[in-house]
Amino acid sequence: MRNFILGLLLLRPMSLYEVHAQFAAGLSHIYAASYGSIHRSLKQLLSQGDLACADEPASARNRRRYVVTDQGRRTWLAWMKEPASTENAEVAALARVFLLGLVDDRPTRLSVLASLRARALAEHEALLGIDNDSGDRENDAPGARYRATTVHYGVAASGNLVDWLDELATTENPVPAGEKR
Repeated sequence: MRNFILGLLLLRPMSLYEVHAQFAAGLSHIYAASYGSIHRSLKQLLSQGDLACADEPASARNRRRYVVTDQGRRTWLAWMKEPASTENAEVAALARVFLLGLVDDRPTRLSVLASLRARALAEHEALLGIDNDSGDRENDAPGARYRATTVHYGVAASGNLVDWLDELATTENPVPAGEKR
């Protein structure tokens, strides 16, 4: 979550309340976060040097806006390039694709998409293995229908994620003038 918040703050400096409002307005469908977890993440990022505070003296509440430091940008970019294997493939993909436009060069964007696709494909293949191994759908085991239906949903969703990432990679914006391929 900390790295996703760093990305949001790269879009524009925000206060704790504004970051929370972003999640409440719909980002929670991409990455879930409570007010307390956002607050803890901001404090950790600040103490690590990934963020700095820009006080707003004109504000009646002395609202502090958080600004990403150069170190924070490097931390965020490292996260974008290396999706953790402990994250759910869909969550990793949605969070990174949402922020992918902040990556300056096309080769890095394509590399991020390829890494996300590899992770999504591995998860998809694992679900296919579960689907093929589930022998109880052949008989009348209690709840077999619901287990099989749930696995089929996972297979379809993970396959759609792989296809979506493929489409994003093939439709990546052409190289702008002056940018290297």
